[in-house]
Amino acid sequence: MYNILVVDDEPLAQIGIKSMLQRFFACEVQDIKIASNGRDALAILDEQQTDIVIADIKMPVMNGLELLAESRRRFGDLPVFIMLTAYEDFDMVRQALKEQAIDYIVKIELNRQSLESALTKAGKAVDQIRKNRRGSDIPVSSSRQNFQQNFLMRLFTRQIQEREAAVSRARNLGISLDYDRYIVAFGEILPSVSASPQKTISPDERAESSAPADDSRSEISDDYLTLYTSCTNMTLEIIRRTVYAQSISVDISHLALLFSFTSARSVADTLSEIESALTTAHNMIHNYFNASINFGIGTAVNDCMNIPDSYEEARKACSQADEGQPVLRYSRLAESNRNSGKDQLIKDVQDYIDTHIAEKLTLSDVAGQFGLSGSYFSVLFKQQTGFGFSDYVTTRRIEKARQLLLSGDVKIYEAAEALGFESAFYFSKVFKKKTGYSPKEFIQSKTEQ
Repeated sequence: MYNILVVDDEPLAQIGIKSMLQRFFACEVQDIKIASNGRDALAILDEQQTDIVIADIKMPVMNGLELLAESRRRFGDLPVFIMLTAYEDFDMVRQALKEQAIDYIVKIELNRQSLESALTKAGKAVDQIRKNRRGSDIPVSSSRQNFQQNFLMRLFTRQIQEREAAVSRARNLGISLDYDRYIVAFGEILPSVSASPQKTISPDERAESSAPADDSRSEISDDYLTLYTSCTNMTLEIIRRTVYAQSISVDISHLALLFSFTSARSVADTLSEIESALTTAHNMIHNYFNASINFGIGTAVNDCMNIPDSYEEARKACSQADEGQPVLRYSRLAESNRNSGKDQLIKDVQDYIDTHIAEKLTLSDVAGQFGLSGSYFSVLFKQQTGFGFSDYVTTRRIEKARQLLLSGDVKIYEAAEALGFESAFYFSKVFKKKTGYSPKEFIQSKTEQ
């Protein structure tokens, strides 16, 4: 039985190949996944052990050759590749065979016979690789996933302090920290009474066990392990229709999801999509497994080293989620607080600005973090503070810049960089406009005083 991944940017090709696999090769195929480009395919390969990849050579984002090369670098000789090609692409076919693709199929000649021939070669190659790997205590894919999980938990809990070390280690494990937007969600599985996390041990089993009778340790029940896996898989299946995410097993009752995207996507829209997908996951898990799963969603951060902030926010939000509100954004906790109002909301916004002062802060992104429209937020912020949003952010940056420069340990360009200014020149220009002094004049006047 083989797990197969079909990678093609043409929906008709995806449907056709999947239908042939299901119709003619059902006895050999355990699972079929679909991806539209190489990058999406790598995300699937990261999460699930795959035996055979059937990939088009020409695709957007990441083509089949690039996918093959990256797969070899990350995962070694498994999965094996069958390439789909056109007549005019034989130079690329030769390159694919050089990269040890197992076979190729010309797309206009794709039929049951050509697919069967290629799958037979691929199956034999997979069987031989499996045979060669037998005797190893831990499967390669399982070992890699364990390392990925351990790395992400260390990142979440601030055990990795150096950016260079984090990025390098992540790259070696096949994890990308090259995005400029990250959001963490935290989930808690609340099973029915019948699916207890602890396995009930009968007196006879205890008598046969070497553990003392009063040993308080309990085994995790098989039913609960199945429930945890099912909940995680269903959540990922729903989420990945919207935005790329990695799952992290925190413990037997909790999981975390790391969402990575670029500034090309709106933070407000992405948060809404995540919230909607997690709500769908909550409802489906309740219907299918008679269990409940609540989620907290942290705020978006612009830097991979700030991911722990979003993680802690997600944990706090999850602790406040309940059946009435099973998916809760951290930014909306103020709204659920009995004493919250416009004053409290703006105070939370000001705290958020101070915390993220070195990052790019746009009105629409900050409004989205707090579930508000940009136009309403702009008016409300001006009413409550007397400042326009951009003017307030600039004013706070200059106030913090004055503090940094007075410390005597920070150079002008370092202050500019620490406070999110695009250059030292622009920083000096804004500083003088706000204070009447250039940064250099400000330092000299304070030194003389």
